[in-house]
Amino acid sequence: MHNTFSEPAARDALMNWMKCMETYGQSWLEDIGKAYFSQEYWYLFTVTLTHYWRSTPLNVSDACDSMKTGSSKTRENRLRKIIAEHFFVKTKNRADLRQTWLQPTPEMLLNGRRHFRNSLERTIRSLLNAQLLASSSEPLLDKMLCDNEGLDKHALLPWAEFLIDYTNDWNATFGNHFHTEEYWHLFVYCLLGCWKGQPLTMGEACSCIRTGSNRTREKRISRAINRGMLTKQKSGHDLRTTFILTTETLEDLLSKHFSRTLNCFRNLAQSLQERQISFESPR
Repeated sequence: MHNTFSEPAARDALMNWMKCMETYGQSWLEDIGKAYFSQEYWYLFTVTLTHYWRSTPLNVSDACDSMKTGSSKTRENRLRKIIAEHFFVKTKNRADLRQTWLQPTPEMLLNGRRHFRNSLERTIRSLLNAQLLASSSEPLLDKMLCDNEGLDKHALLPWAEFLIDYTNDWNATFGNHFHTEEYWHLFVYCLLGCWKGQPLTMGEACSCIRTGSNRTREKRISRAINRGMLTKQKSGHDLRTTFILTTETLEDLLSKHFSRTLNCFRNLAQSLQERQISFESPR
């Protein structure tokens, strides 16, 4: 397939952006834990925090809706789990006692602020090093060293909102068929392998998926093949080896997704810099 993403410079830019987003996923895994490494929990945690920072508490019903998938009972069970772990707490709406809000505990608020601050700093630093951000964004790194309440609404809220939009873009790109924790690494690593002329074998493709048993991982690959995202090809040198390749459809979808979201992050960084944000606490 011949398109603008076939050019080496364009591919390098997208590969650097893919690396940034992979690093973000790893940061979430390290900061929040493997038990909550799923798109549903990520939405629940992040949407609740953004509403807290907007001073518009999320009610329990909307918190369940934010998880996107699962039966009502499944979503309620997830909610009970994070409350039992003291990540969030239910509070009554004093103006309307029929409503119950979900709010972060002080511990969760601290962990969430640390996670989003550190991940934003790493993303800005990585893109500056790759020369994918204007040098005028460098002062943002100094501001990231601050750690106070003023940081939340001024920088972390836009960053968290960007990440929600990023995940929504991924879901929309694939029609909600291939969630990030199940398919992000598979699709991206297969694409990178093809771009580098080093396609992944079936075993390597299974290994790059972060969750699920070997059988589950093989089923995910088969599902992606059946839906025209991936394809199998026997090695010309060893017929016992099977490579997993991206189709033109998947390459086009991924290229456009990462191009869109990279441009959106550039706009975010420019907006933060142009506003000359002061991260000092309000007096």
